[in-house]
Amino acid sequence: MINYVEKYHHHLYYSLVLLCFGIFILQRIEPFSLKLGTAFPILLVPAVMVIACFLREWSGFVSGLLCGIALDTVTNGTQCFNTITLMLLGAAVGLIFKFLLNRNIKAMIIVSVLGSILFFLLKWFFLDLLGGDASASALLIKYHLPSAVYTSLFAIPFFYYVKHLCKKYLVEQ
Repeated sequence: MINYVEKYHHHLYYSLVLLCFGIFILQRIEPFSLKLGTAFPILLVPAVMVIACFLREWSGFVSGLLCGIALDTVTNGTQCFNTITLMLLGAAVGLIFKFLLNRNIKAMIIVSVLGSILFFLLKWFFLDLLGGDASASALLIKYHLPSAVYTSLFAIPFFYYVKHLCKKYLVEQ
């Protein structure tokens, strides 16, 4: 078995940190709202999944950890939910792409849809259902599921951008 490890220049990691920071800041600016009906995307979820797709499990783990900490700093009442969930999601997606799937757009769309639905289902379960909200089932159908589908669509432009960065900063062996 050939164990090929891709090596990237450190500018790739700086670019990805700037990408995640820019996404985080732009989503917090009030005029730059991507809300569509009742669906509000969390753009760091597909960003973490795409980073994990290209850079595997440890980079997905670290990017999920950092993006989750950033989300938890501005979200009320989550108590490290985003940190733990994005960290585990990044590691899981990295492992899936390392051992099961190839890095192509079809696989990324499928993983993005399933990962976003899982993220929003866990968010609904832990924050709404276990939180004792009387209208938890209505929140699931009205807000969380449309947000999950809408969030997963942003994996497509992130996929092509990170793919471009990985080709640009690949160190030839």
